[in-house]
Amino acid sequence: MFISTTEAASLLSISTQRVRVLLKEGRIQGARKINNRAWVIPLHEGMPRIHRRRKGPKPRWSSHQRCGKNTVHFNRNHIGINTTKKNTDLTILSVKEGSSNLATGHEAEIHGPCRIVYRANKPHSCGATVWIETLAAVTMVDYKEGIFKIDNKWVLTDE
Repeated sequence: MFISTTEAASLLSISTQRVRVLLKEGRIQGARKINNRAWVIPLHEGMPRIHRRRKGPKPRWSSHQRCGKNTVHFNRNHIGINTTKKNTDLTILSVKEGSSNLATGHEAEIHGPCRIVYRANKPHSCGATVWIETLAAVTMVDYKEGIFKIDNKWVLTDE
């Protein structure tokens, strides 16, 4: 998964200017510039990899693991009911953070990078084998109830 400089700054709990300095020094591993405009930074175990230097102060950015990843799930049971029965309009998408359900709907618009995960041997905690993971905000559209915007919340967890 790739993130921008502002998302990397919020992950590391440092300023975006400091992230740009690290990028200029070439200390963020795997970072690339796209169209000579925007930086794309890869994540390794949820955090950007940053090379340390021999001299000077040690880096003091936050290295805590964050949970706040939004996952979009597909409800196969509702898909089957909607296709076989007439006049049923059950919501098939649900946005979850951890095990709590944030919103359900018919359409989901993801405002940023995301990845589709398929794990047949190791399903998600709710039993799903296919889901979408994102660190960005998600807009969920429900035809009956309206539009819900789910912002990403960075939560520090101590391990």
